[in-house]
Amino acid sequence: MAKVNFNPKRLFIVHAHPDDESLFTGHVIADRVAAKAEVMVFTLTRGERGKVKLEELRPLEGNLQAMGAYRATELREALSAYGNVKHAFAGTRAYLDSGLRINSVGKPAKPRDLDEMALSAAATSVIAEDILKAIEEFNPDAVLTYNQKGGFGHPDHKMAYEATSLAIRKYAKKRRAPQFWVIAEPRERFDVEIGSAKTAEIKKAALSAHASQVAVSAETYSVVPGKEVRYDRPERLRRGTLRNFSQVKIVIGSFWALPLGVLFAVAGSLFHQVQANDAGTTDIGLIVALAMVASIALGLRLMRRSRGALYLFTAAFASTVFWLAQRQPGGDLFIPGNDAGNIWAFGSIGICAFIILFPRVQPGAWRKSSRGHR
Repeated sequence: MAKVNFNPKRLFIVHAHPDDESLFTGHVIADRVAAKAEVMVFTLTRGERGKVKLEELRPLEGNLQAMGAYRATELREALSAYGNVKHAFAGTRAYLDSGLRINSVGKPAKPRDLDEMALSAAATSVIAEDILKAIEEFNPDAVLTYNQKGGFGHPDHKMAYEATSLAIRKYAKKRRAPQFWVIAEPRERFDVEIGSAKTAEIKKAALSAHASQVAVSAETYSVVPGKEVRYDRPERLRRGTLRNFSQVKIVIGSFWALPLGVLFAVAGSLFHQVQANDAGTTDIGLIVALAMVASIALGLRLMRRSRGALYLFTAAFASTVFWLAQRQPGGDLFIPGNDAGNIWAFGSIGICAFIILFPRVQPGAWRKSSRGHR
């Protein structure tokens, strides 16, 4: 197999936050600048939710505008250490740093209270349009970003990968696509390894500019206390693939909504005829059954931030309700043709359809204290 070379003359690098360009691609940028290549760094957020390392900067935390401005200044200083490097922030909307939480199994995940302006809350296609426009203007022969896992798993890094790969696929429909490269994490397969004593000195100078986020010492640096990394540790890259499995993964990951739809259809059909008293004046079962369906449908729309799982839930739900409305082989009729039965059958499906078709459902817009809302 032929050896893979990394020798772009026009390199376009996509990162999620200020300091990522130096943490993950400092050697790469220094190496390309030394080779007289054109390098452009495209940063998607201003790192508004960074956790500072210096006590005197602690008041910045929680002040999104001030933190973003401070880290943007650090980024400009860091890029000046490399020399002639172009830079731009994503511009269609001012994406916010999503922040990060560690879930119950110790893995990085999106914050539960995700800001509606956060990068990982935006549609991938919207971010991809920003990236595509910048790629068309710069016309690179290689594009570099995180791997599919988002490096260590930060939701903004994952979004950067998805949006960048989508942007390149769109670009390829019009003209020859640039090479696509991703950052290889330790213990992952890699194609090239970049780094030398000379580029290590430049990387150190650039990381020193990110003092709010990176603890710098003589031979090492750290982002997480107790995890020191040497400046001269090489950076590893590999050729990325533009085959799009993300939509397939989303569909597969939503299949659990099918049995959920069946379960709620059966439960509601058994419960909708229950009445509050023998006189039958209050159809409490029907009210509870409809409220139950509305709650789960709205919950799927809000929690999943998409309609995919809701589509599958509604398809399974409607099919099951239709089947239960038919007379069964033993003569049973779970949904009779009376008023309660008709309201349950048509009303429940209508509720799901309404929630699907409702154009915008953003929980952050309902909170007056929605942080970072602009």
